[in-house]
Amino acid sequence: MSVETSRGLRSFFGRIRSFAVAPVFSVFAVGGALSILAACSSDSHVAGNSAETGSPELAGILVLDGGKPAVHARVQCVPGDYNIIAASEAERVLPSAFETETDENGNYEFDSIPSGSFTLEAFHQESGQMLLVQNLSAEQDEPLTVNDTLQGPGTVKLLVSGEFRENQSGEAIVIGTTIRRRVSVQNGKIVVDSLPADTLELMVYMDGMSPFGFKDVSVKPEETTVWGDSVTYTMKAPLALPEGIDSLGTVVSDFPLAIRLTEIAFDSAEVVNGRWEAVRISQDGNRSKKLPIAQTYFDASAKEAVFWVSVDSLNVFDSLEIHFDNTMDPAYAKDVFPTNRSYSLVWHFDSGLAPVDDGAEKGYFEGLPTGAVAADGVVGKGAKLEEGDVIVAENSSAADSSRKVNLNYDGSEYFCFSVWVKLESLEAEQTIFKKSKEYALRYVPEKGFVVDLWVPDSSSDSVKYAWSSGTSDIKAGEWVYVAFSRHTISQSNFYVNDRKIETEPEQIAWTGVRDTADFEVGGFTGTIDELMLGSCYRDDDWTRLTYLNQRPENYWPIVTAE
Repeated sequence: MSVETSRGLRSFFGRIRSFAVAPVFSVFAVGGALSILAACSSDSHVAGNSAETGSPELAGILVLDGGKPAVHARVQCVPGDYNIIAASEAERVLPSAFETETDENGNYEFDSIPSGSFTLEAFHQESGQMLLVQNLSAEQDEPLTVNDTLQGPGTVKLLVSGEFRENQSGEAIVIGTTIRRRVSVQNGKIVVDSLPADTLELMVYMDGMSPFGFKDVSVKPEETTVWGDSVTYTMKAPLALPEGIDSLGTVVSDFPLAIRLTEIAFDSAEVVNGRWEAVRISQDGNRSKKLPIAQTYFDASAKEAVFWVSVDSLNVFDSLEIHFDNTMDPAYAKDVFPTNRSYSLVWHFDSGLAPVDDGAEKGYFEGLPTGAVAADGVVGKGAKLEEGDVIVAENSSAADSSRKVNLNYDGSEYFCFSVWVKLESLEAEQTIFKKSKEYALRYVPEKGFVVDLWVPDSSSDSVKYAWSSGTSDIKAGEWVYVAFSRHTISQSNFYVNDRKIETEPEQIAWTGVRDTADFEVGGFTGTIDELMLGSCYRDDDWTRLTYLNQRPENYWPIVTAE
């Protein structure tokens, strides 16, 4: 005799299959309980004969996943040709001989079972735990024993096309069982709840549509399972620097790397739901732990996507592996721009301008726009402003000790920013961003980009320092990368594109009072993208790598499909 099932071994007793050698009764013990299963005569209209005259019998013990007996659980023995959606209600009712209930010790027994293949179902109402054992069969004249453990139900989310309406309802059945569940479309997926842990074949009926089936849907106990046609992608991005670029002078760790998928031949509709994961692979083949990864931009029609990965160690001989699996739940990492690396505000502009999302780990400072509109950016989307348009960082005027991060710098602390700017005209002075009487980035025709810092001084109320970049590499209508880091007044990093500005700041006496205004972008005509603000010092390697990674041409790293 053989018993077929689509599931693997389980905990507690595992999947126990005991088969008696005697044709009349079976004696077995499980968990200290002794059960004697004697043959009984069956109703003639059910399966015809008892075990004594050729019809097999079925019995066993069911326990809950905690090891206790499944007391008073409903047990059903379902013929393989059973049809839960049969035309008449009478056809949907199982014969009484195919239904029973467990006793105080979890024992159950059937005097008669269907000929051919059948399914064993059990449901314990008090705990909600279930059992489904499919594709059972038994040889004639031999009793069959099935002992098993009930498990918590699971939820299946089946991927669907975009034409499905949100909240559209329907039902799903499991072929050859009595399982019939209401379903609905939620966030582009068909959600089927309260299914037993097993591998199922689902048939789904939606309003006004022809039925469609899904094979081998895996449901794990008490766990949500996302399933659809299996779609996986694996891509590799070598981290060696672009040709002609010197090697790194320092170790760069926890670096946020922009990964742009533009030429990868994936079906954009398939990767809306699923999980992206990233690992770093060293030169000797060792794989890192999974790295924080977040998707910020996705254009289905253009088949373009932008991901940010926090690379724990950026060695130029290493590579980055990116993997997509649509059978897994989506996940979003908030620590790609972590607070402990001094990211206070990160505006990608990829998710729109109503408001601008703050991609920093804490996400404290959303941007409230007035007049700004979305435009093509350096990495994904940017924000286009006319003179008079502004984007204000909400609640950024004062330091809030409960937040742990803020946008106030009194001049004695570390301070850094990086931003991409495309100015439409270079004829007039323009302000890119400012926090009044604290810091600012301006453009001055004869000086280029100017970084202002108001710093307290013991001999006066305050001193204003101004670092000027010069006008080299700045052209109207072209993207320019501007980055600044301050450790002390005498130790600062100032970059325009990949050119380091070697200049001393101009010192300007100032006797005013520092303001507590909100941080705002505005005062120019052009486009801005990838604004990052923080309270730390970024060295030369970090700053140059950011430029190389984000620049709008000659993408680095280059992603290829595996």
